[in-house]
Amino acid sequence: MILLRDMNAEEFAKYRTIFIGEYAQDLQNTRVYSAEKARNQASETLDMMLPQGIESHDNAVWCISLCAEPQSTVGYLWVGLIRQAAWINDFYILPDWRNRGLGRAALMEMKVRLKGMGINEVGLRVAPENPSAKALYEKCGFHITGINMSQNLN
Repeated sequence: MILLRDMNAEEFAKYRTIFIGEYAQDLQNTRVYSAEKARNQASETLDMMLPQGIESHDNAVWCISLCAEPQSTVGYLWVGLIRQAAWINDFYILPDWRNRGLGRAALMEMKVRLKGMGINEVGLRVAPENPSAKALYEKCGFHITGINMSQNLN
């Protein structure tokens, strides 16, 4: 149904715009940041975590594509790799492609890829106001291991 393929530089530029917008919105919702502060933080975070973009060490940045159309892009998946563990830094299905089983298929393909790389555990964070994402992750075998909390001191 889907495949994960390495992202190219042009695709990374598109992804960067989407990531910053989505992460900034998450920061506004969960951390009560102003729009400007959230966008700046999102941009700085991406640049810090992927300093060489798609060539950054210990990261896999993939486009999610349809097998029937390998150059299509229906979403993005960015995974950080730490020894034999992985962390999903970002997982995004484009709005027009949601609710078609592609998210589940992408997570299953990711598991196969990670196992092939010698990874034996994968984690993630899900925003509290995103129950559909939480439900998807639970259907795919993820379970709650803790709760993140923070307080803004400004």
